[in-house]
Amino acid sequence: MAIEAWIGVLGILGTLLLVAVGLLNFTVFTKQLHIAKEQIETGVRQLELAQKQPELQLIQRAITETNEHVRLLVERPYLRPYFYADAEWQPGDTATRDEVMAMAEFILNNFASALMHAAAFPQYPVRGIDRSIMFHLRHSPAMRDFLVANFDRFPFSGLTLLVFKNTTRAEVESDLRALIDAPGIDEREAARRRDLLRLFQSEETCEPIQFTALSMEKRR
Repeated sequence: MAIEAWIGVLGILGTLLLVAVGLLNFTVFTKQLHIAKEQIETGVRQLELAQKQPELQLIQRAITETNEHVRLLVERPYLRPYFYADAEWQPGDTATRDEVMAMAEFILNNFASALMHAAAFPQYPVRGIDRSIMFHLRHSPAMRDFLVANFDRFPFSGLTLLVFKNTTRAEVESDLRALIDAPGIDEREAARRRDLLRLFQSEETCEPIQFTALSMEKRR
């Protein structure tokens, strides 16, 4: 009877041992599962970050392209009125005319680059950029003068810049007609400007940035 009792006790102990081993294995398995889940989540986050990296770079580029001139204007505060307050250069001003026009060229080139990036990449944050471009063109005679005098230097973004410069479609058409009839341009450039006028007239509901996209598509 004693032997049978011991056998029963050993059987119970064996069962408990098996249960304990099973629980231990389950705990280890649970920990491994948790670690694997964390690794998967980390991998997903890294993948999402990698996917967003180009977008973050475009956002950074947008900030740089549309605000780089601010640093220069802080360093040269006497230039600010020519780009913020409708001031026209006059002989005797602290700034030289060349200095004002060089700043106008710098800002317009950055804006043109921003517009082309916005047209090429949907992730590029165009909202806010368009307001900045519009503000400066409407408050800077120097930028307007440089744009008109050097319109051929903005083959993709020129029409968009004209739209931002003006407040009505009639004003844009008037600018384009004047550019077509401008003295000293060759026939090829005049034909390009006539094409822009036809494009503008045919796209009455087109957003300004779309004119840059259409111009880039046409040149491919």
